[in-house]
Amino acid sequence: MNNYFIGIMTGTSADALDGCIVSFDEGFKFVESASISLDGNYKKNYEACIKAGYKTSSESNVLAEIEQTLNKQTVKLIKNLIDKSNIDVSKISLIGFSGQTVFHTNERSYQIGDPLFIAKETKINVCSDFRNFDIKHGGIGAPLIPAFHNYLFSEDNKSKIIFNIGGIANGTFLNDGEIVLASDVGPGNCLIDFVMAERFNKPFDDKGDEASRGEINEELLNELRSSCNDMQYPRADDKQSYYELINDSFYEIQSNSVLKTLTEFTAEKIVEFYEFCKEPDEVIIHGGGTKNLFLMNLIKSKISGTLKTTEDKIPSKFVEAAGFAYLACLNKGEVFLAK
Repeated sequence: MNNYFIGIMTGTSADALDGCIVSFDEGFKFVESASISLDGNYKKNYEACIKAGYKTSSESNVLAEIEQTLNKQTVKLIKNLIDKSNIDVSKISLIGFSGQTVFHTNERSYQIGDPLFIAKETKINVCSDFRNFDIKHGGIGAPLIPAFHNYLFSEDNKSKIIFNIGGIANGTFLNDGEIVLASDVGPGNCLIDFVMAERFNKPFDDKGDEASRGEINEELLNELRSSCNDMQYPRADDKQSYYELINDSFYEIQSNSVLKTLTEFTAEKIVEFYEFCKEPDEVIIHGGGTKNLFLMNLIKSKISGTLKTTEDKIPSKFVEAAGFAYLACLNKGEVFLAK
């Protein structure tokens, strides 16, 4: 019997591929993990294609090229995982491969990454195209990880929210062992990362140090708030919609103050969802946002419940990868055969 699943994730931050081997046979078992950094050109070209509004790789040679990079690096990561774990390929049931989202609405989603290529190169069947599978079955294609949040974190007679702070932030409200609400909630890291790349030539605000040196610009903050007032739950956010909030006023404000204002806005959108869900007892956070200590402390100051990360059960960095392995285990995507 095939006992193991591999999950591969690259999020909207587009800076790395994260992968893990897990088992669900007798509860959850985190077996092995590995990451591969995607170089700055990958992220730069991906962001440029997003901003240009490309919908498929056939519309852009640049998008087609980074798709090839993604394919090859994914295969490399999978082979690294198998080598590190010493698990025979025959014991791997499926690879859950998220792909890199280029375009998403409630009706259609498109990711680069070729699951058939990955299946043939690794000799392992691949489960992918999860977002369109979800849409076909009555969902809106995002967020996808709530089922894994429920599996791993839900408890009887307890209420909690699991937040994933990636490029986009999403939240799963769990109560008494059930998913009550799951939704994208705000920009996560994407706007902060954009300013860091534009103003500081760095991929992210390490520990939130740059934001901590600034002052909140109330005019910009109010402009951001008013631009997002009509957003309702549940929803699936497109990264491009947040980039459209960037205007000339961003360039008239001191860089650290822009960052502090964006970090405040990011925290507010997360806390807004927390309050909408009647302030559950516990808030658990994973994703790249956990490394931004300034953001984490800001969230902590705004909530009444207990705040922690996922580290006691699974490293924060690999929650989404494990989540896609879980979706593959549930057959919640299209399967591409290795033969």
